[in-house]
Amino acid sequence: MTIQDVAKKAGVSVATVSRVINNSPHKVNKVTRAMVLKVVKQLDYHPNAVAKSLQMQKTHTFGIMIPDISNPYYAEIVRGMQDETERNGYSILIQNTDRNKDKTIQNIYLFREKLVDGIIFSGGIIEGEKVTSALGNLKERAVVIGRQRMDCPAIRVNNIENTVTTVGHLVSLGHRRIGFLGGSYGSTTMQDRFSGYKRGIKKYKCESDRNLIAHADLTIEGGYEKAKEILERSNSPTAFVAANDQLAIGAIKAAKDLGFRIPGDIAVVGFDNIPFSRYFDPAVTTVDIPRYDMGAASVRILLDVINKKPVPPITWFSCRLIVRGSTTLN
Repeated sequence: MTIQDVAKKAGVSVATVSRVINNSPHKVNKVTRAMVLKVVKQLDYHPNAVAKSLQMQKTHTFGIMIPDISNPYYAEIVRGMQDETERNGYSILIQNTDRNKDKTIQNIYLFREKLVDGIIFSGGIIEGEKVTSALGNLKERAVVIGRQRMDCPAIRVNNIENTVTTVGHLVSLGHRRIGFLGGSYGSTTMQDRFSGYKRGIKKYKCESDRNLIAHADLTIEGGYEKAKEILERSNSPTAFVAANDQLAIGAIKAAKDLGFRIPGDIAVVGFDNIPFSRYFDPAVTTVDIPRYDMGAASVRILLDVINKKPVPPITWFSCRLIVRGSTTLN
């Protein structure tokens, strides 16, 4: 069904139909408008979105880049984005990068082919001349979540101070030999959480030992394997700071399999407050990241950027430590 079919059945010109369905400022009398809308409904006519986008030079679509779509951390961020885009008449196109720069560049070109109005990077590694070059004019309509080397508005949390807080919590429970389970050092989030761990160890005068530190894939399996390696050594830690909840869950499972009591022998703190963390046994003490609010805010900021409104270079969000059974029985 085409716009010509609607015009023919309604007995009006194609231009009149176009003015009605696009709410054009050109006046169309009430009787004609009602007739056109009636025919549109009868014929179940839907305007060609691509043609309309080319005419308006807007697709009302945002491109969303996610480094690991299997990580539950990102689900709540995307939910916040989708709810906010829908409230503003937009939709989203999501691409996964697997934290791979070549795949990131490939996805940027895809977004450009799809004529997205703007792009949001939700974490990952976004840097380098090739990435900047691939963005083209999209770099003027981009927002990032996290600390990135890009000259565009950012949504951030203070990962360094939040990790210092987790060390302080463990110290308050009597721990001085505290291990760390982190992810790839290429990630700025992982860099900051590792920096926060080292700062906390120094601040609270805890034991400093390289044998208590390991970096792994940000998965339950990664946490399990690395925690098991550390715990099987002599003079193992009495607690772990894990850079995300999946690592923390893996560490708890490894400790239990080796016969340690949680939290009696080993205490574990995670990050992100993914849904499963509260239902694990024991429930995971974790730093709650306001992911939904951050996702929604990234869309609002991108809309302001597109509409040439002033935006702050960084929008900060606060986090809170949620104490559960993996660190205390109380």
